[in-house]
Amino acid sequence: MDPAPLGPPEKPGTLVFLPGTGRPNPQLADRIREQVAEVPGLSDYRVLAVDWAAAAPDEVSFVPALPPRYVADDPPGVTDTSLALALFGMDLGAADPLKQASSAGAPPARPDAAFLGETLQDLVLGVLTDAGIRHRIRLTDAAGSFFGKVAFYLAHGPAARARIADTLRSTDQDAPVVLFGHSLGSVAAVDLLSSPEAEGIRVDLLVSVGSQAPWFYLLDALAYLGPDRGGSGPAVPWLNFWDERDLISFCAERVFAGRDVNVTDSEVDSGKPFPESHTAYFSDPRVYRQLWEHLREARADKPGSGNGSGI
Repeated sequence: MDPAPLGPPEKPGTLVFLPGTGRPNPQLADRIREQVAEVPGLSDYRVLAVDWAAAAPDEVSFVPALPPRYVADDPPGVTDTSLALALFGMDLGAADPLKQASSAGAPPARPDAAFLGETLQDLVLGVLTDAGIRHRIRLTDAAGSFFGKVAFYLAHGPAARARIADTLRSTDQDAPVVLFGHSLGSVAAVDLLSSPEAEGIRVDLLVSVGSQAPWFYLLDALAYLGPDRGGSGPAVPWLNFWDERDLISFCAERVFAGRDVNVTDSEVDSGKPFPESHTAYFSDPRVYRQLWEHLREARADKPGSGNGSGI
């Protein structure tokens, strides 16, 4: 059955993109534009990327905080999560915990399940630790790329949300607005739409991909919402995409149940390994088709409405 007509044609809307790093990412923004152009109804939408972490440092070297044995060129620091994990995995694949235990003179196993379990755990953790030590610079750089942005947002959240709010206010308030947040950008979006700062700002649909907002909520790390705090969540329909192979994406429906949040989880199966799976959403046409379907439903339910509160 065809969707119900929405009445007179609306002016083309705006998709406001919040990159996970908070900094401009022309490649991802262009990928969104290409996909949006293929969806009837969205093809005329403007895609506007927000530099919400302009004050964040571009790169931070963690080497000075590591033990003295590590120096910047041993091994060369390469901020590439894929390379870091690949080298770490190769190191693990070449390891033999049982052989190492034998050569180290490990005590003979006794018929005790708990003892055997603890022994095997120690062997595996030992291999993991040894591999981690050998690749610590690369692994720290890769992890720091994500956690550094988290630390920046937690320290500078108000300024980041103000930047996003200003961008939203600059859009045509007589046309639909989609707020599209990736990773940490989705956390900023949820925080903004749960705050008094959202008053009077038009957002018709919140879309999150690879989001940590549910995780932050359970950690009581969101700005305005927490398991034991009052307040309400985003007062707009929320479409949350997750991928089982994206190890830092989370589901929202069960987490926000009872908080009067209209959120729908949608699984994406990219087939990509992590961390490529964390950005695979942008190339998946299903994401944009579902976005359009949910936007039509949102506009049909609240024609002429702004942020879901009748403004």
